[in-house]
Amino acid sequence: MRRNRRNNDPNDILGLNELLDSWMDMMSLAYSIDNPQPITKKGAPKKDTMSYEDRDKDIAFTIDMPGVVKKDIEIEVEDHFIKVSADSNGRNYNYTRRFKPKVDVDSAVATFKNGVLDIVVKKLEEKKGRKVSIK
Repeated sequence: MRRNRRNNDPNDILGLNELLDSWMDMMSLAYSIDNPQPITKKGAPKKDTMSYEDRDKDIAFTIDMPGVVKKDIEIEVEDHFIKVSADSNGRNYNYTRRFKPKVDVDSAVATFKNGVLDIVVKKLEEKKGRKVSIK
């Protein structure tokens, strides 16, 4: 519970407790934006079942999607994010993951077996600077 700065609480020097509470709220919000949780049909968060691995030349995703039929899965890959959704047999899955490396969207390969979706996307090679000689 937050306190009013004017409450003259000797343990709340210059409103530090209120400031710390506000800071913790902001940090929690920032974490939730960077780490979105999948939402079930009823709107309650469920355990995140998307794993993400940033490897040397590619990025790999594994998502547990039990009870889903392959034809009901939609995958969207853009330069810095992936979006996966499925609505099948009364089960609703929605995953979004942002990542720093830019990827080759045409290289995305997905496989689905025994309720597990695997996606691999190749990273684009970063253009590096070069030395220029003066003529």
